Amino acid sequence: MITQDAFTAGRTLLETIITKMDDLNKKRSEFIVHILMLILGMRGRVNFMQLQRQGKMNEKSYRNQFEKSFDWLLFNKHLVSGVCSNELILGFDPSFIKKSGKASPNLGYFYSGCASSYKRGMEIGNFAVIDVQQNTAYHLLAVTTPSAKHNQIEDGKSLVDHYADSLVDNHLDLEQISTVLVCDGYFAKKKYADAVVEHTNLELISRLRDDANLQYIFKGEQSQSRGRPKKYDGKVDVRKVDKRRFTKEFSDKEKTIYTAELYSVGLKRNIKVAYVEFNTGKGKIVTKLFFSTNLDRTGAKMLSYYRARYQMEFIFRDAKQFTGLEHCQARSENKLSFHFNATLSAVSIGKAILRSGVSKTEPIPLSIQNIKTELQNRKMLKLIFSIYGFDQSLIKLNNEYCEVLDNGKIAA
Repeated sequence: MITQDAFTAGRTLLETIITKMDDLNKKRSEFIVHILMLILGMRGRVNFMQLQRQGKMNEKSYRNQFEKSFDWLLFNKHLVSGVCSNELILGFDPSFIKKSGKASPNLGYFYSGCASSYKRGMEIGNFAVIDVQQNTAYHLLAVTTPSAKHNQIEDGKSLVDHYADSLVDNHLDLEQISTVLVCDGYFAKKKYADAVVEHTNLELISRLRDDANLQYIFKGEQSQSRGRPKKYDGKVDVRKVDKRRFTKEFSDKEKTIYTAELYSVGLKRNIKVAYVEFNTGKGKIVTKLFFSTNLDRTGAKMLSYYRARYQMEFIFRDAKQFTGLEHCQARSENKLSFHFNATLSAVSIGKAILRSGVSKTEPIPLSIQNIKTELQNRKMLKLIFSIYGFDQSLIKLNNEYCEVLDNGKIAA
């Protein structure tokens, strides 16, 4: 999709959102609008020196503004309420951030999915909202992970404890968006599932290990003899499940879905399990296990929501490629947190601009590079007019203005 006048659309969108946030003064409001549009359209690395070169403030002013707190979760809630459809789910996923030096807070060794190994740097835990009908994700909040050593954080807490605490701390705001939380298989752990079920009103959907320890729930008539009532009716052979004890819910050329309510030994609770057989097209069947803490959830929805979770990865990709997620050179925890959230939110703003005039339920291809190209073309055009002393009000009056803005765009 070719977007015209992304700058005007972006500023209008941002100003509309800022007016809904009551605790911001005029100077702070103007800065938030300015910095997000600047990050989205600037060239080169996104650090304080480059912000001074391409922005309208000096380096110290940018540093001071980054140090101040800002409610990114509330900001992004207002954003998604205006651009998303009604079928929304929440996603949580940590992301590794490259960071050199020795003085930065929360430096440690974290798992990098790209390198498939632990690397020295930082990590942020990201909450996002995934629009299932649009098939895209929007950033909500990034929380910095404390430095870890042998998977232990302060006071003997593990990384899973930290992730669970981050969810519980923000669950009231998150539940206003959706009550379905989707995480990858790493979070199929008792501590995390307990936090979701016992301390929030959210439903957890995730994937089980291929060798998960599951048991059938006994539903027959209890014996009248003395002793504890029978709860379980044998272990599930996950390599070759007894399909007579599962319900066949859906089948097509790609997959077949069977569901059952089972007891998870690892999670120590009853869960709804979807056993899915994927047809690879070469006569080979690959099986995967998905689960939900909502015992009424269908297997088809479990699979659909889990697949939609992958849209979060494109937020990280676009933020690292186009908005400078890993470029911050600050050593203050507040500045780093502001930078991470601003660069990720800028990607969501870019998606919202691209969807201007499009139905909320219609999926379309999105290219942040096209937004960045248009904003850079606009800036260069205004610079040329300024250098030669031309009347800048004449820019938009020219019929070729849109053609100049579109120069260099790609087909999304």
